[in-house]
Amino acid sequence: MSSRKFNRMNAKMNEHEVDDVAFLTGEASNVNKRVLYEQDRIAVCSQKRAVGIALLVFVGLFFVAVIIAFATPLSGCSFLNGSIDTEPLTDEELLEHNRFILPSGEEFPWNKSRLPEFVRPLHYTIQIHPNLTTLDVTGWVVIQFIVLNETDFIVFHSRNLRIIDKWVKEEVEDPHRVEPHNISRLLEYPPFQQMYLELAEGSKLVPGKNYSLGIRFYTNISTELEGFYLSSYVNSQGERRYLATTHFEPTYARSAFPCFDEPQFKATFKMIIIRNQQHKSLFNMPIKKIETVYYGYHMELWRDEFEESVEMSTYLVAFVICDYESISNKTTKGVEVAIHTPPGLLPQAKFALQSAVQVMEYYDEFFGVPYPLPKQDLIAIPDFGAGAMENFGLITYRETSILYDSNESSSAAHQWVAVVLAHELAHQWFGNLVTMKWWNDLWLNEGFASFIEYVGVDHIRPEWKMMEQFVIEKTQPALALDALGSSHPISVEVQDPREIEAIFDTISYNKGAAILRMLESVLGLNILRHGLTDYLNEHKFDNADTKDLWDALSANTNETMKVKTVMDTWTLQMGYPLIEVRCENNTVKATQERFLLNPADNETGVDLIQSPFKYKWYVPLTYVTDAKPRTMQLVWMNMSDYEFTMPYRAEWIKFNVNQTGFYRVHYQGKLWDSLVKTLLSNPFVLSPTDRASLLDDAFTLCKAGVVDASVPLEIAKYLMKETDYVPWATALEHFRSWSKILYERQAHRLLMQFVLKLIEPIYKRVGWADEGSHLMNSSFHTIRLLRSEVLSTAILCDNKDAVKEATTKFNNWMQKGARVPPNLREVVYSAGIKYGGVVGWDHCWAQYNASRIPSEKKLLLKAMGSASDPWLLQQYLDACLSRDVVRPQDVRTVLAVVASNPSGRLLAWRHLRAYWMNFQTLFGEGSFTMGSLITAVVSHFSSEFDYVEVTNFFSDVDVGSGARALNQSLEMIRLNIRWLQNNENQIEDWLRKYLST
Repeated sequence: MSSRKFNRMNAKMNEHEVDDVAFLTGEASNVNKRVLYEQDRIAVCSQKRAVGIALLVFVGLFFVAVIIAFATPLSGCSFLNGSIDTEPLTDEELLEHNRFILPSGEEFPWNKSRLPEFVRPLHYTIQIHPNLTTLDVTGWVVIQFIVLNETDFIVFHSRNLRIIDKWVKEEVEDPHRVEPHNISRLLEYPPFQQMYLELAEGSKLVPGKNYSLGIRFYTNISTELEGFYLSSYVNSQGERRYLATTHFEPTYARSAFPCFDEPQFKATFKMIIIRNQQHKSLFNMPIKKIETVYYGYHMELWRDEFEESVEMSTYLVAFVICDYESISNKTTKGVEVAIHTPPGLLPQAKFALQSAVQVMEYYDEFFGVPYPLPKQDLIAIPDFGAGAMENFGLITYRETSILYDSNESSSAAHQWVAVVLAHELAHQWFGNLVTMKWWNDLWLNEGFASFIEYVGVDHIRPEWKMMEQFVIEKTQPALALDALGSSHPISVEVQDPREIEAIFDTISYNKGAAILRMLESVLGLNILRHGLTDYLNEHKFDNADTKDLWDALSANTNETMKVKTVMDTWTLQMGYPLIEVRCENNTVKATQERFLLNPADNETGVDLIQSPFKYKWYVPLTYVTDAKPRTMQLVWMNMSDYEFTMPYRAEWIKFNVNQTGFYRVHYQGKLWDSLVKTLLSNPFVLSPTDRASLLDDAFTLCKAGVVDASVPLEIAKYLMKETDYVPWATALEHFRSWSKILYERQAHRLLMQFVLKLIEPIYKRVGWADEGSHLMNSSFHTIRLLRSEVLSTAILCDNKDAVKEATTKFNNWMQKGARVPPNLREVVYSAGIKYGGVVGWDHCWAQYNASRIPSEKKLLLKAMGSASDPWLLQQYLDACLSRDVVRPQDVRTVLAVVASNPSGRLLAWRHLRAYWMNFQTLFGEGSFTMGSLITAVVSHFSSEFDYVEVTNFFSDVDVGSGARALNQSLEMIRLNIRWLQNNENQIEDWLRKYLST
């Protein structure tokens, strides 16, 4: 490099530094001039000066060390240093500890976990410059705000950010005429991830004026799957490439830039990103301007400036720096939709692009409110903790949730991509355009999107029968969890990040979806749509709560139904009712009481949890009879019992039509017998979802001890005639649960023989060809789903023909490269690994590492947990300890499949205990993943010894946001113990008698 060029470069750097200091002290006249922050700057000084500086630094460090050693003991707070990631506390805990005391002896002045509401941000201008090699990030933010009350302080969020400089000033036309306010102190409280900025004595912020807060900061790109973090992929040449991406929900925006990180603080955002020339950057909005900047050692850096966003919450902000490719299309209204993937994967994005355009056009019509942004980007992220994230205009997806290869991916993978796409796109209206005021209404976002996703996919793929599948994917899992005493109401008070993370669960998502479907079945789709349109128009670009939605829906019924009155009983108390029905002559008597799987379990503390409605509900009780099997009747149980007379005598009566209601039904007297008789003689007089709901209720009531085991077993006998996917999926899920509990018992062998007998007719009919058939009422898509369930069960039950067929296909694939059809692969891979030993497992491991098809990698990942050899399973678990071998997002999958394998369940439990601290480091204590690890590994345990061991281990372990999942798992273990004690002998006796005939 010539000396002249070096001097020009050095002068340019100094010029930028002067502009930046002026900007951050509130004196900059040109906001478009920004400094570039790099860690490899060149500084020149003499030897004497260097020695002098070094001596001063040494002396300074010595005195700092002395002061720290004799100062008040640190409690996790710092003054203008990097934030310490300390556990958040509740307000009550804070007051109990007499507030947080800083090392200086000062109290942190703001003692609430929530920010004050009198400071309202209006607009953010943010610049970041990430270095994907060193992981350093430098940046600044200017936040324009107003105050509603006179104040001399501001409280905002910051986590793991080192604040370098800051200022506060009034916004006026000529910034040179206004001096920044003097700042007396800036204090940090890491447990609440808050910063307290106080102005000097005499300085006040007053209502009616606009102000700006400027902060320059330094941080690092995270290696966890939250905040602004690093991800990577291996390209087709075997090279590892890096990208930086974001995941801010619920409380991680504060770790990327200082902000008011609560959903009610909506503002507009303008983003500036400095990047290397080989990358591109993406933001919520389209790019506005690109400038090239030369900066040191011939490195070319580009400055991307984006259009200003609409009003949105901080958790919806997103940006990505990557070297991806993209394809795009436009909706009929001109919105550009683009899919971004690593190079070489674009062919797998075609289905996602087509479906995204179709779903967006449908949602425009369904909601009656146009999509508010000019573009919609969807991007595949290799390392991603959730399935996807609905960032406004820039949705991030796990690769398996957006990439689909029609030649290599299964029907289940096909459907999964469509469902996740529809879910996140629904959020663009319900969650982004209108956002909950606080996280206690998370269900309003997630429950609604979980319901509408099925409506959206059903519209573009009606042959998939999505609303039938809704009951097995949403309603039944929610009913199973909400019957525990350790459940929680849909709308639940939360304060700190841990509590917020903990409610991203089956209750918020699936129960929320199920009660909305129940409401839709009562109101009708048209009233629901009109109410949603009014709700969105009333609150767009703003916040709302559950009451606002109920009010809009009530208005569209002309106030004939008080939606809030009805639905409060479903959202403000946990659980759901068991409806007991009996019929005397033509009179039907229905009573309701809270349904609990473990009603006698004193350890759950159920009696201590009071309900404002005393566990009574407004129940839309629906039914059909043999006289009118296709005509649904409706009566209301208004937090009470109900009695009504039918005008005719019915041979049978089926309640909760199509399982649209979020409740269970127990039939007294001969009502069960009449339904069993109907199923055995003419099952198809009932709809597939009605048949599924009878199975689900019978098995669950047996688990709770309401009916004995003979009831579900008698009902299950009809399955020899069953040809639909949904009833089979329901039954097989319950049989798998029984199998896990009974595995070490004599009854297990008999149970496998019984299930094998039940599936024999359907096994012969579905066959091994990956194609459609003449099965009654089944589409090509659902036949493939059914075939996969049946063949997997046949392997589990050791059907000799199925094992031979699967292992032959596996060996031909492994030895000859013969292609296995996509919808048979999970069955074939699992069987091949189970019976193929080390050679088969090693082959699948090699294929897993070589494949660039996400759905294929996921199948292999699950199949490798089927090994019979404990040594192989232990090696598999050990592989999870290296994030370069198994991605962090896939660790739970590995632990779950090993734990569900009888040869690996104790290995998985031992592994979880041995490396608990590793997993906490990997995922963070606040991550919902920690709770899911506990559930996956221990919830199927069924002995007193297991229960004591799990209790003892976690009694000395901080499980963070997994506390509720731990309590639920312990309750499930106790439930398994009791169920085994009460049902083992009866099941064995019934099976012996049946199988001997």
